[in-house]
Amino acid sequence: MNSTSNDYLRLAPSVDPAWVEDFVLELRLLDVPGTHIGDALALVESHVAESGESAQDAFGDAREYAKESARGQVPDALDFSWILGSVFGLIGMLLTIFGVQAWFFDSGVFELSVGTLVLIAMVLVAVAFLHFRSTQVIRFVVRRTWVAIAIFTMWSVAMLGALLLFPAIVAQIPAAIVTVLGVASLALGSVLEWRSNSAGQLEDPIVGPGEKPQAGMTWFSRVTILLFPILTVVMLGFGMLLNAIA
Repeated sequence: MNSTSNDYLRLAPSVDPAWVEDFVLELRLLDVPGTHIGDALALVESHVAESGESAQDAFGDAREYAKESARGQVPDALDFSWILGSVFGLIGMLLTIFGVQAWFFDSGVFELSVGTLVLIAMVLVAVAFLHFRSTQVIRFVVRRTWVAIAIFTMWSVAMLGALLLFPAIVAQIPAAIVTVLGVASLALGSVLEWRSNSAGQLEDPIVGPGEKPQAGMTWFSRVTILLFPILTVVMLGFGMLLNAIA
């Protein structure tokens, strides 16, 4: 997966930072490994520093040159540990929130409605699409940000609308059971994402020729592994605050 670090600018100090940003972004979108991106940046830096030409004059448009540099590169294999971890984390977050809310603010019984099933299905479809079409999604978000925001907003409204449009109850489940299943799913998701990180699949830092990625877990890895538990706590806290105010 991709690293969030922008330390790659140090690999090409003689090159226009805007050109470097466009070049690296396009290579990331093409799933080129970080080591190969570092090698490509070193090549550009060497030519610019020695010739005195700008990267634009020497190599042309950053995005087009990135596509040329990416030819023959094999993308990393799809990381199913991370994908499964995200799915279990998301399901665990929803179940925990539903269970705790029913436990504390309702009768202690979670009423599973058709709308809830539709909402969960829509969330899983979105997660699958983001994982299996991540490159296309990121490219679309970067190139057409406001359209992407509009689509996200409409999808979110549709998920909430499902709860209102399909209120029929299909099952009643003790809130304690739902909560336990949610917490267990959250834990399993975090373990799977930790496994993915331990295998070196979660991050893909850009390093120069001869350099090795920094050992140890970065803040990005920690936040990613604990993302769904953190979101669960935040959303539960917000929900309890709203109930207290009401």
